Amino acid sequence: MGAVVDADDSGGIRKSDEGTDAMVRIGIDTGGTFTDLVVADGDEIRMATKSLTTHGELAAGLLSALGKAELEPGEVESVVHGTTVALNAILTRRGALVGLLTTRGFRDLLDMGRGWRSADALTDPRWRRPHELRPIVERHLRRPVAERVRADGSVLVPLDEAGLLAEVDELYEQGCRSIAICFLHAYKFPAHEERAAELIRERYPDVGVSLSSAVAPFPREYNRLSTCVLNAYAQPLMQSYTRSVEERLAGAGHAAPLNFMTNDGGVSTPAAVSARPVTTLNSGPVGGVMGVQSYSRSLGQPNLVGFDMGGTSTDVAVIAEGRASTKRELELEHDLIVSMPVLEIHSIGAGGGSIAALDAAGGVAVGPQSAGSVPGPACYGRGGEVPTVTDALLLLGWLDPKTPLGGEIRPDIAAAERAFGPLAEGLATTPEQVAGTVAQVAIHNMAEAIRQLTVYRGVDPREFGLLAYGAAGPLAATQVARILEMPRVVFPALAGVFSAFGLLEGAGFDEEVVPVMAIASEEVAVGAFATMRETAVKVRERFGHPDAHAEFVVDGMYAGQRWELPALVDPTHSDPAAHLAERFGEAHRRQYGYQLPAPVQIANLRVRLVVPESRAPRPPALTRTDPARPHAGRDIVVGGERVTASVFRTEELAAGQIVHGPAVIEAPSYTGVLVPGDVARINEVGDIVVELEENVR
Repeated sequence: MGAVVDADDSGGIRKSDEGTDAMVRIGIDTGGTFTDLVVADGDEIRMATKSLTTHGELAAGLLSALGKAELEPGEVESVVHGTTVALNAILTRRGALVGLLTTRGFRDLLDMGRGWRSADALTDPRWRRPHELRPIVERHLRRPVAERVRADGSVLVPLDEAGLLAEVDELYEQGCRSIAICFLHAYKFPAHEERAAELIRERYPDVGVSLSSAVAPFPREYNRLSTCVLNAYAQPLMQSYTRSVEERLAGAGHAAPLNFMTNDGGVSTPAAVSARPVTTLNSGPVGGVMGVQSYSRSLGQPNLVGFDMGGTSTDVAVIAEGRASTKRELELEHDLIVSMPVLEIHSIGAGGGSIAALDAAGGVAVGPQSAGSVPGPACYGRGGEVPTVTDALLLLGWLDPKTPLGGEIRPDIAAAERAFGPLAEGLATTPEQVAGTVAQVAIHNMAEAIRQLTVYRGVDPREFGLLAYGAAGPLAATQVARILEMPRVVFPALAGVFSAFGLLEGAGFDEEVVPVMAIASEEVAVGAFATMRETAVKVRERFGHPDAHAEFVVDGMYAGQRWELPALVDPTHSDPAAHLAERFGEAHRRQYGYQLPAPVQIANLRVRLVVPESRAPRPPALTRTDPARPHAGRDIVVGGERVTASVFRTEELAAGQIVHGPAVIEAPSYTGVLVPGDVARINEVGDIVVELEENVR
């Protein structure tokens, strides 16, 4: 029997006392402030909830959220987890002491980087590269090794095994328990790296080894080196975390397999992400993008912009023609690069915790500095004293001072007023007026983030809808859409836990990368397609999933370009060269708004076997038939004008109900604001679809 759902004390979706014998799937996303959990029973969401993230012991917060689900141990089929453990280790420089082995003559490549400086460096003589100020690997721990392989695979200098082990002995004595190995041209000819790893593991079984040829088998020497080093840096911490989560789940009686979301929207086992933690750096945010991609199908809107306003930042992603935009690298800091396929997410420092201050010209600036989750905004009552966006929205009435944020933090409006006091005094105005300015600056910053992925690439945002999620995304979404003349905004029913929901859209996969680096002539294209077919057979035998389908990707670029772009191809096509050029042109147009009559250079071939997840879950259908009446009215300030907004609770809304702005929509995990002129319709599962009639073309 399907699950019967009702509302828990906080208004979330939860299992009723009738229970169910069905196996459930769980998505858990650990964020900076809250850990979100979504439980899916087949194609229906059974429960969604939040729990405070326990910094210092993240696995405890995960188990706390899981405890709220009140699930029997044998009831769980699988758990998919999104985490930023590896990312935080890198950003806070709390990773392992790493030793680096590299080809003699390339010891200082980490300091050289890509040989260019940021815009700030042009005007600031004190500017230093992040790796220079906070090195991932100190120079005395970078050891050159006698070996050299030419670009054609021939050996110029054999691997000096004795010399390599002597360097490793010294690194071990200095405390290095994680070793990164990056040799020249190893992306295509990895024999020397593999032999070096074999020697190290024989002598020091307790040392973790990261090979550039295994972590990032792609051309571009610095990018591969950076990726390998970051992997080695985060590996011990990730191994400890995955082990802790598995042990705690087992201790609670949950024997279901645990998987982790990866940067490209797939899922991997704990063993796989422990070996390659860099594949999880954007794990949580990618879950949200996967959710937007799923909604583009269910809503019949192939063009959507995902808009996630969180505590520290706002993340933006584009779904065009039903597929998420991808890129080939993730830059964490200037020249701190992870080179591998990732779903493209553009982030700006404009979230709920972003700090408002006066800039050098005396104007109001918002972010990128953030109050974080500890102490957080002043209104959290945790000792924060600086004004933030969340404090501003509370002063403007968008947030209710009587409603706990995330169900656990009761906002302190007096603290928010005190935080804005000095800023208001400096501008000779009131805290409320400054709060209005802060909100408008933040909204325009968010609109600019969307322009970065649309207008500046020749893509018209007026042809896209805006799907807003995160606890704060629906607060500003319709105002952001108005600036960009976008015709439609969607608040998904699970907006406040949307990234956890999107984790359930991930699919298991296995992938093989074949470097090529050649212009796609007729001969090269024929050979490439034959290689892909042969590789698919090998990967299918290794993967062992009979239902998995193969995806064939060419990472290419127009001749003369520097950055490759993935394009899906059919390796059985009768005219490989023409087909490859056509599909790459389509991918280039989708990403950048144009294509060129130029030859395509193939960088890599990628063959991926994917296990499809056919059970795309959705919230349960609404049962109310009578349109809800507002349970209250509240004054809110929008665009400098004070208006009276009707306040609705999502659990009281009926399918098909129409709500006109100004209105405030209060859900257990998010709050949405409709401004005058917004017309919202509630669909059958509680998604709120807002039409901005003046923007409809």
